[in-house]
Amino acid sequence: MIGRARLFALAALLVFAAVFAAAPAARAATVGGQFRYWAFDDGNDLRDPIVYVTTRHFDAQLEYWDSERGLDQTRVKFGVHTKDSRRSAYFARWRHERFQERAWLGTEQVAGEHTVLRATAGPILPHDGGATLFVWEGGADVYWGSYSFAGATLVRDPREGGLWSAPVRARFASERNDWLQLTVAPSSKRTFGWAVDGKWRVLRAGVERNSRFDFTTRDNVIFTLGFEREFGAGARD
Repeated sequence: MIGRARLFALAALLVFAAVFAAAPAARAATVGGQFRYWAFDDGNDLRDPIVYVTTRHFDAQLEYWDSERGLDQTRVKFGVHTKDSRRSAYFARWRHERFQERAWLGTEQVAGEHTVLRATAGPILPHDGGATLFVWEGGADVYWGSYSFAGATLVRDPREGGLWSAPVRARFASERNDWLQLTVAPSSKRTFGWAVDGKWRVLRAGVERNSRFDFTTRDNVIFTLGFEREFGAGARD
């Protein structure tokens, strides 16, 4: 069960997000919360509550992993991002984990009226002083309409002896940015991953199988339910 200190930490970020969203702002802020349930084939299921806030220039996320067996952990993530005059984006993010620190340095470059090219370098720094590993990602998205797109990514992850994966996704969105997203994630090891998720007004929901190689090679199905809402000037209803 989640202890009082961890519940306090989750509540603190929720309060922070609410206070920030209530303050006057030139741009909208997105505030959200989700509950993920990871169902593993070995029965060691994982409950994963998440709260997050994204603004014009920074994003923050707090989540807690409550395992059926084994060690629990609190994961804190913080990032900064900006855009240039062409609306190409640049970002840096960091996440604290129980046994390591993670970072991401990347860019999303506008390459044409409908095309965005993406590249990310992701160092993994173990707490035990082991060698720093790098996860590399590159891909492209092609847009139609304001929020609809199809994209493909190639990922090289050095863990577990090395893994190549190539997730492909398509998002079908309205002008209000309600959307349905379909993902397939073939990889050089493990099974063929997939995901279906969506957003309608403030509701977020999804289900996926073996689509994340972030920390485990065990077969899993993840169920997600949550909310997401924009606040401030320029927010969509």
